[in-house]
Amino acid sequence: MDLISIVQESGDLDGTIISRVRLELLWALAELGEDGATARQLKAGLNLSDGVLYSNLKKLEGLGYVRCEHVTIEGKALELFSITPDGLAEWMKVRGWLCKLLECGGETCERP
Repeated sequence: MDLISIVQESGDLDGTIISRVRLELLWALAELGEDGATARQLKAGLNLSDGVLYSNLKKLEGLGYVRCEHVTIEGKALELFSITPDGLAEWMKVRGWLCKLLECGGETCERP
């Protein structure tokens, strides 16, 4: 596939998620599946500040790609974030496009 075709495919993607932080969040939450992660876990795992983490999670939540559930674990009220089916579908689309762009095999990309 040539570069022009790959660039044209980008028109099918939701451009609002094309940022390093949002892609990292979707990637992490896709890997974690239905169990999701707390804000504290995401902050530590992705090395993000509270402001950057929450502003990007809220944006993804507003787009319907992430959901937030309030849970109590060991007596502590926490926010548990997980990817929605729409979020997973969009992540897979973006991931496939990025892999084509990077020439690492599209949907079967094993590149970290």
